[in-house]
Amino acid sequence: MIKYNGKMWEGAVFDLDGTILDSMWIWESVDGRFLTRHGLPIEESYLKALTNMNFPQAAAYTKKRYAMEESEAAIMEEWFALARGMYEREIGLKPHAAEYLEYLHRVGVKIAAATSSEPVLFEAALKNNGIYDYFHAFALSSETPHGKDTPEVYCLAAERLGTKPGSSIVFEDILKGIQNAREAGFYTVAVEDKSAAEEMELIRAEADVYITDYRQMKEIEK
Repeated sequence: MIKYNGKMWEGAVFDLDGTILDSMWIWESVDGRFLTRHGLPIEESYLKALTNMNFPQAAAYTKKRYAMEESEAAIMEEWFALARGMYEREIGLKPHAAEYLEYLHRVGVKIAAATSSEPVLFEAALKNNGIYDYFHAFALSSETPHGKDTPEVYCLAAERLGTKPGSSIVFEDILKGIQNAREAGFYTVAVEDKSAAEEMELIRAEADVYITDYRQMKEIEK
């Protein structure tokens, strides 16, 4: 367990893309290539709409928005094909994430991921960066009815760890995730990512803690 804000915490639930993995830049590339390949415009409103969606939700939204003939499964497979190689070879970690995960593991904190990604993508990135074995459990937003529009995926991750929201910390980079986790009773740590720059001040206001580097977690430990 670990002590923050005068309380002991037994579980840590991490988002992956943008929080542990420095990977959000990949999706700008994948989305742009996908739209261009299909002769569709690259619209900021479309890219922003995908932020809180899991893959099935995003595929359904894309198919409907652009009246695509391809099935939702085919759309997802095309995304995976575009992204898979980059996840396998190019993705690194957020600053000092590996050291912090090793520290939590060493002091007995149970670690889970709550992610909108899929194992076909994130497993290789976690293994290549030497951190896969730190995770005790994984919860996918595609396993829940509403993705990250509700706290369900964070609660599922805590359940799989055998912890409660009130004794667990959620690490996230997106505003909606921070808000939902707090509503469910989790202590929240916002991890800065440039993909969320437009909402940075709102994220700072909503989160219990805001960090740009995982070394900062040692500074608040007490």
